[in-house]
Amino acid sequence: MKLLNNLVIQVSRSAWLFVISAIFAFGSLGIVFFNINDIFEVMVGAQMFDFQNDLTVDLIFEQLPNYSYAARKLYFAFIFVDFFFPFLAGLVLAAAAAFALRHLSDKWYETFDTRNLFALFFIPTVFDWCENIFALIVINGYPDELTFAATMLVLAKKGKLASALLMQAGTWLLLIVTALKWAGSFTLSSRFARQAALISAS
Repeated sequence: MKLLNNLVIQVSRSAWLFVISAIFAFGSLGIVFFNINDIFEVMVGAQMFDFQNDLTVDLIFEQLPNYSYAARKLYFAFIFVDFFFPFLAGLVLAAAAAFALRHLSDKWYETFDTRNLFALFFIPTVFDWCENIFALIVINGYPDELTFAATMLVLAKKGKLASALLMQAGTWLLLIVTALKWAGSFTLSSRFARQAALISAS
């Protein structure tokens, strides 16, 4: 937790590290969408499990008969990429939140830092990794219908979606409030500057 929290702080203090992390995160996502997912959907007739937000256990076993050898290879290639993307995406999100909080409230920033709370932004990452692991188990286990693993896959997906939505909303809220604070400070500074100029002129 401490190492992860320190990594977030380091990235939040370096524009270069933040930009590099964002490029690798969304670059890996681009690889999936432009080179893997579209081809897979043509083969199987459905998107990968990871992109079906309404996925159920029944849907998993309805679709698995269409998973040819080539389709499985594509899915495994996707999962390889998808072990990097969730971590990098979590890092970018956590760094953005740390940056905003540092400029918004010294007290709250210190609390998050000393208690390693920025590591909580990686909860969606953990759920995403669990989703990948159970997807591998389900796909490799077929034609046996591994109901427990399929159920865990669906639950991990729900946990990923819910936690990601919460973290994203929290980060955007912090960024918006910070931007409003900066805008207010700039307006106030401009007003004082005009008043000072008027006093000097008189």
